[in-house]
Amino acid sequence: MKIYISKSGQRYGPYSVEDLREEVLKGVFQPDNYATTNNGDTWEPISALPGIGSVCYSVEAKSAANLLLLHYYGKVTAADAERCGREIEHCLTSLRPGFRLLSDFTKLESMEVACAPHIERVMDSCNAHGIQGVIRVIANPRQDIGLGIMSHFHYRDSVKIITCQTAAEAEEILRQSQATEVPAT
Repeated sequence: MKIYISKSGQRYGPYSVEDLREEVLKGVFQPDNYATTNNGDTWEPISALPGIGSVCYSVEAKSAANLLLLHYYGKVTAADAERCGREIEHCLTSLRPGFRLLSDFTKLESMEVACAPHIERVMDSCNAHGIQGVIRVIANPRQDIGLGIMSHFHYRDSVKIITCQTAAEAEEILRQSQATEVPAT
């Protein structure tokens, strides 16, 4: 399927579903930009296209680095948080105990209060799977109140939690911790 996008009076494309999803996650296009799959006969928001999936989060397990990456974007609903939780639980199967979680909230606009139980379930699942550390990227540390409180109840005391203001800080912490890790035998 060839997808064309309309943004600021310009037409972009064609994109595959996978390529378009990646462009949305990078912020090149917004979920409410218009798309067509029939060469312009009809246009609909990108978010309505089949196969795009959630554009409110991305989850990736990097097995070789024993790292779980989580990014939130825009406005996250409870339904989004529930789907994200299922994806995270699936990703945990490819990680070993002692894994780390990098959560990036810099592009998050809002998150419904009803997301809390789903986030708590993710924390519990990560805890049960042997999480070693959490690195959160939150541009404004004052916005970390809820996550900080939930962490005290859902992670073991030995789980190290670090909050950074930039992705560059988080990447440096990851780089330094990988340099000091002893490889598993």
